[in-house]
Amino acid sequence: MEKIAMLGTFPEDGLRRMEEACRGRYELVCCRRPEELPRARGAAYAVLRGIPIGPAELDLLGPGVKLYHRWGVGYDTVDVEEAGRRGIPVAISTGVNAQAVAELAVLLMLAGERRLFALAERARQGESWKEDLTDDCYLLSGKRIGLLGLGNIGSRVCGMVRAFGAEVSYYDPFRASPAREAELGIAFVPFDELIAGADILSLHLPLTDGTYHTIGRDVFSQMKRTALLVNTARGGIVDTEALVEALEQKTIWGAALDTTEEEPLPADHPLFRMDRVIVLPHAGGSTRDLNAAMVACILEHIQAVASGERLDRKFLANASFFEF
Repeated sequence: MEKIAMLGTFPEDGLRRMEEACRGRYELVCCRRPEELPRARGAAYAVLRGIPIGPAELDLLGPGVKLYHRWGVGYDTVDVEEAGRRGIPVAISTGVNAQAVAELAVLLMLAGERRLFALAERARQGESWKEDLTDDCYLLSGKRIGLLGLGNIGSRVCGMVRAFGAEVSYYDPFRASPAREAELGIAFVPFDELIAGADILSLHLPLTDGTYHTIGRDVFSQMKRTALLVNTARGGIVDTEALVEALEQKTIWGAALDTTEEEPLPADHPLFRMDRVIVLPHAGGSTRDLNAAMVACILEHIQAVASGERLDRKFLANASFFEF
């Protein structure tokens, strides 16, 4: 019986579903921490959530691994090029958690613009005075939402915020077709125009060497002083030091972050002391009702590889190393 290694921490319900689906088909080995990886040696497949995989880990797990599969879509903690050089595909769960992340992105826009957590804290303290906060609240209706990246998630965000009456523009190095833009009701604009014109700038890029610190001092200096930054992508896309500086100097209005460069941030981090900042513990792609779909996606891909099939390139983070 082939072995599947579950590397990292997984939702309890998701792990239970994985165990049930694998019973009688695959042996499941769970390693929550890097020091437990030797137990996974000999696995034919590895599912990743939280444990970084570089050359040393690839060596440790051995050459018998046929597929590394992310529980999710981000692959910045996996050395996909080294895996590709070794002939091992690294798969991602494209589209599975897109709705969950899109919903959270819009939730952060609403919570940020309406000062939701500050208002809730007033109520918790038994205070009725709120005008200082509501005078600093804004609607989504009539605002320009700038999407940096238009993939599965960005496209869904577009539909949601347009329902609130917002105008949407985007920049993506891979521009959508005119028909797709018309279908979404979205306008493509150059990067600098997107940054300068957005009332809310929402990030939907993967973290790569090319996107690291895309949002830094130069970008903050171009943004509206009333702009809200929303990041549900990857923390490394934003230069945290530059973000803190921009917020302190009121170069931008606020930030709502599901992801940060350091996760978790230390409790004394300056972002936690700022009035117009929301920081969440990277929860965007995690809901109970997604677990079944995630397990189904991963096992479908494992079965395909076991049968000698090649996965669709949209599911491969290192597709360039394989012939199609």
